[in-house]
Amino acid sequence: MSGLPREIYLPAPDGDTAQWMNVHYMDRDGTREEVLRLSSASDTYVDWERRISTDNGRNFGPTTGIPDVVQRLPGGGLVTYPGGCDVDPVTGIRYELRMRRFWPGMEPFTFVWENHQHPFTDHCYVVEHHPDGTSREIFLRFEDGPDWNPDDPFAPDFAAANQAYFGNGFAFTPDGSVYLPLVCHRTAGPDEHEAGVVLMRRRPEDATWGPSNCVHLQSLQSSRGLLEPDVAACKDGRLLVICRGSSTDVTPGHKWVTTSDDGGRTLAPVRELTWDDGTSFYSPSSIHRLQRSRRNGRLYWCANITEAAPDANGPRYPLYLAEIDEERIAVRRSSLVLVDDRREEDSKYLQLSNFSLLEDIETDRFEIYITRIGSNADQRWHAGVDRYVFEPPAP
Repeated sequence: MSGLPREIYLPAPDGDTAQWMNVHYMDRDGTREEVLRLSSASDTYVDWERRISTDNGRNFGPTTGIPDVVQRLPGGGLVTYPGGCDVDPVTGIRYELRMRRFWPGMEPFTFVWENHQHPFTDHCYVVEHHPDGTSREIFLRFEDGPDWNPDDPFAPDFAAANQAYFGNGFAFTPDGSVYLPLVCHRTAGPDEHEAGVVLMRRRPEDATWGPSNCVHLQSLQSSRGLLEPDVAACKDGRLLVICRGSSTDVTPGHKWVTTSDDGGRTLAPVRELTWDDGTSFYSPSSIHRLQRSRRNGRLYWCANITEAAPDANGPRYPLYLAEIDEERIAVRRSSLVLVDDRREEDSKYLQLSNFSLLEDIETDRFEIYITRIGSNADQRWHAGVDRYVFEPPAP
């Protein structure tokens, strides 16, 4: 087995605890921000910190805590998740993702894993940081509903509308439009799963955000609907959204895709993402990312692809990079590049997932940061952050 070059980037904490890290650029001049957190249980992230480098990662300033991420309020638990950011090359506006998760009457991180009927609601925001130094937070609405009132944070009418989980990142187009997919939770059609996808678009003409239609899968196609969407602009002007799903008794694990050919106003019906010859491949319920290479112009996709049908979330190995065929909207099988796989010393619980992907603005290399939890069967959460580097070929 040979994967991409790998090095330890951040060491593992003491005990059965994982170190996580996401990285993004805050401008087009090489200012990096790393967001750090710890976990010892699924989706339970604590001790949120950040550090900033103004020289493209060569040196970092002090690590500082991020205040008020996890809050225990009189009416329940609230977690405000920092979701990373990106800069629009057209306008210079930096767009920062934010999501608030509310547990009315409960502690933060109260989950029900048996059936995934978790007792929380999610609501998504974008913070626009303008070049003149002003900023504004925008509540992303795809249906009618009230604003959030911090003085009444668990208001039922607010919680009931615009429930959404943010997508993996933004897409920018030359006309100044900005796109962000959301997982929208709303009443669906007969036999459809309530977790669908909506594509939010910031209109350059009036700087307002508006939704596309919401698209769904049948419940027999994915037991958890559509999850963790990512968006990219294709060379022909279409918009591409790839989503995570989850296997059912009659449908194995796949990734799913929808497109828009009218600037994000309308999403086409969702279909299975396949190889470029039209045949199926397997993928567990796990995160994925799209990234276009500045060096060669190709659109790459980073995801777990398995030989056998996965069982819901796993296995989450191996991890591949592959090119997207932008005409067929499919994965080029011949382009597969192995990032990493389970090694002889790794346990069967290994996860090569929840990674962060960055294209270095100086070298055009892809940097992939992974916390390899599950490598040690006795301490499944004991893991640091490893860095992998991909050198895109020339055009």
